[in-house]
Amino acid sequence: MADVRRLIILILCALLIFESIILLNAGFFDKDVLDRINEGYKNYYNSQSDDETIEENIETNEPVEEEEDNNIDHEDERDKLDRLEAEERGLLILVNKQNHLDPDYKPDDLEPIRYFASDRSSATRYMRAEAAEQFHKLVEAAREEGYEIVMTTAYRSYGFQKILWDNYVAREGEEAANRFSARPGQSEHQTGLAVDISAPSVNYALTEDFANTDEGKWVAENAHKFGFIIRFPKEKEHITGYLYEPWHLRYVGEKVATRIYEQGLTLEEYLETP
Repeated sequence: MADVRRLIILILCALLIFESIILLNAGFFDKDVLDRINEGYKNYYNSQSDDETIEENIETNEPVEEEEDNNIDHEDERDKLDRLEAEERGLLILVNKQNHLDPDYKPDDLEPIRYFASDRSSATRYMRAEAAEQFHKLVEAAREEGYEIVMTTAYRSYGFQKILWDNYVAREGEEAANRFSARPGQSEHQTGLAVDISAPSVNYALTEDFANTDEGKWVAENAHKFGFIIRFPKEKEHITGYLYEPWHLRYVGEKVATRIYEQGLTLEEYLETP
């Protein structure tokens, strides 16, 4: 519409200028009068152009705002679909101090882990099939960049966790143990979706120092690409119930992990969002 109006104005101006030249040559106008007429035409055309620009901006802005709203709606819809898909695959099971597992709970698709610390219990070298496959990809991707990462422990049975808990309580006291160890039935290691990792740079220990190593930094920046999150982030103990553990990864699937990573959430916070 604006282009048509602009074309009509240009044609009218050209005709008027042409007519003025004819009249000038015929002696009806002197040059000063013609210059004033032409200046008037220019001013009129500029004013019309400004009006058209404003009109074009208005016409353009309205769809942009509507498009932005549509993008937000589509993003929310995609997130809901991604969450539903992960839930259907059993990847978003929440296990913490408020949500317990039965003593006899055990995943039926546990697969062995290929990359592990050899001095840890062989009974814990398993994860659910999808999580195990993605963990292998994570380790291999890290290796390609020169980093060695291994599993120290993954799946733990209810009974195995009870032994750990009892030992920590005997050594540290119940209050202290409750900040870094889970009671039996409250450990997500029992789901087969959690894995503790380490590296030779920290002598394969489970320590906060891992976060400051090259391997730890790589994991923090890349784990979500393989579907893992750092389950107990820094300064989130009031939400997760546990101290910062840069070595503890939890598998939730790539799309959900990416959303959690980008928004800086814990699993609890993500599951609480509508």
